[in-house]
Amino acid sequence: MAFSIDPETPATESPHWVAALNRAILDSALDCIITMDAAGLVREFNPAAERVFGYSRAEAVGRELAELIVPPPLRNAHREGLARYLQTGEGPVMGRRIEIAGIRKDGTEILVELAITAFRIADEPVFTAYLRDITARVRTERRRTAQYHVASVLAASLSIVEAGPQVIHTIAASGGWAAGSIWLCDDACGVLHCAATWHGDDAELEQFAQVTRATALHSAEGLPGRVVLSGQAIWVQDVAKDNNFPRRDAAVAAGLRGAFAFPLSADGAVNGVLELFSRGPAEPDDDLLQMVEALGSQTGLFIHRHKIEQELQRQKEAAEAANAAKDRFLATLSHELRTPLTPILIWAGGMADSPDLPPDVQEGLRMVCRNVELEARLIDDLLDLTRITRGKLQLQARRADIHDLLQHTIAIVRSDLEAKQLALAVQLEATNHQLLVDESRLQQVFWNLLRNAAKFTPRGGRISLRTFSANPEQLTIQISDNGVGLEPQHLEKIFDAFEQVDERREGLGLGLAISKAIVEMHHGAIRAESAGAGKGATFTVELPAVQPG
Repeated sequence: MAFSIDPETPATESPHWVAALNRAILDSALDCIITMDAAGLVREFNPAAERVFGYSRAEAVGRELAELIVPPPLRNAHREGLARYLQTGEGPVMGRRIEIAGIRKDGTEILVELAITAFRIADEPVFTAYLRDITARVRTERRRTAQYHVASVLAASLSIVEAGPQVIHTIAASGGWAAGSIWLCDDACGVLHCAATWHGDDAELEQFAQVTRATALHSAEGLPGRVVLSGQAIWVQDVAKDNNFPRRDAAVAAGLRGAFAFPLSADGAVNGVLELFSRGPAEPDDDLLQMVEALGSQTGLFIHRHKIEQELQRQKEAAEAANAAKDRFLATLSHELRTPLTPILIWAGGMADSPDLPPDVQEGLRMVCRNVELEARLIDDLLDLTRITRGKLQLQARRADIHDLLQHTIAIVRSDLEAKQLALAVQLEATNHQLLVDESRLQQVFWNLLRNAAKFTPRGGRISLRTFSANPEQLTIQISDNGVGLEPQHLEKIFDAFEQVDERREGLGLGLAISKAIVEMHHGAIRAESAGAGKGATFTVELPAVQPG
């Protein structure tokens, strides 16, 4: 409410001027205009005032203004201010703009902006009050401010436990509430636990908060339970008279009477409840209901999101634990499987060259050796995979010539190439082929790539191996074949452990996954290219070269 006064307004005794003033007052429809005499009695009450305050002009004129539109707690201050002005010509609100509460005929309070002009007629002071109902505007601003503040608090908080007291305080401040709490649903909302409390500076309120935090409520029990069950906001005029309020004694001891609670919902489900308590009886308030509808959704979504994040974190931890258990199992299994293979390989390898054995037995023993070696390689792959996933694989890097390394690898796989009559074209064109690498590990990569090319290229097919320097700081190795090829959607999957992109590919699917890890540990990159099934494949490895000197 805002007051303004012009103390220099000249006195006038003109009845024509007074009549004109009265007509202006009565005809004005923009603002409520009320005139009051020195006794505090209403002399004029225009149509706008009738609409806002609910009184007709006939009902208002002649009555004391204080009893008509001033709320009871403010009436003495109004009368004292009038008396002071009559004695001194000064008033506490003169020359100021203020907002103040007014009261309508039906007893409801509104907020008004007020400006007062004082003048004299026949040596008698007359006051004209210009009032405008700003209830809707102020409430809208309060709601907007509360929503903005709650949104800011939630955005800066990691949990409702952290944000809860500020959220409660923000909402409580909009209506003069003394205390509040937030309850969260557990076990599909079969049980409610208090997650946060807020209250004013009062030891008795702190005792009530302690009781609240120690209380668990089941569905439909207490005010929060009833809100969850109904999904609607609930008012309790006096908790002392409520038969379904387990904390009644603590509330009465803290001087609390009225209560109000509303759901914190998201996606149609109640995730929690926010309750507020007042010193006096609580009456339904449509404006508060409108405000908490948005705030309840805001806070409910925050709780819902936090629950999802907690569940994702639990699932992540469970997955990490499962992966760790799998790695330990594979490491143990690999070690236990490899141990009995060693004596078999030593014995079979030694006996295969014995001149005393028939040729078919010798060939059988060589077949045993080949399969035992293959089994040992699979077990070694499992061990390497567990070392990689656990970060235990270590590189022993030293300066090496990549061309020499590739020649050694070709020698290892040459028997596989000759068995299928595969033609191998080698073009070692890299100008700088010195690398800082772990030779055995990088040879393992090239062995995997060449062996795969041999495996998936039909008899009589072609394989090419080429090196070149795209730039002085990089060495590129390409291995191509005209074999079964790959569909484009499978090109990335083939580097995933245990991934089998089609039925033609055998084994555990670990070789390429291990190769990718080894190349990346050398700060390089590996990729696969293919025009499609039956059109061959190209694997490219890029590694940082070592500068000469």
